[in-house]
Amino acid sequence: METIYQSQFAKHAYDRATKTLYSDWYKETASMTAEDFKSEMREWLHVFRKCRPWHLYDNCVAFSYPIVPEEQSWMANLLNAEWIALGLKKYAHMVPGEMITELSVEQLFDEFFQMNLKDQFPIMNFSDKDLAIQWLHEGH
Repeated sequence: METIYQSQFAKHAYDRATKTLYSDWYKETASMTAEDFKSEMREWLHVFRKCRPWHLYDNCVAFSYPIVPEEQSWMANLLNAEWIALGLKKYAHMVPGEMITELSVEQLFDEFFQMNLKDQFPIMNFSDKDLAIQWLHEGH
């Protein structure tokens, strides 16, 4: 696995064998500013352009930045269509176990799905890494 990008807020590493991008967000996201958030999202897109992963393992267990609705919309418009164009097939979103029952994919990623884009990739919430990895690689 090759680390593509790392900051105080996140690390993005790519596994060429499985075409999986592993994104790990750190507890330091609690101190991010709005500009830091936008900068990290732009870097994430740059990583996607470089690697063109089929699968995304997005570990947000320690992610603490409160993404306001305007930022959710901005993020969806920045990332979603391009991720589809770059070939993303599946998105496993890791959250703490207690959040699984409180969140649904539709609520958390509503902005992505409301775009109604052709070839929209599925997004699933997980609290178990092994189940997330298994789901990502089913059928590939």
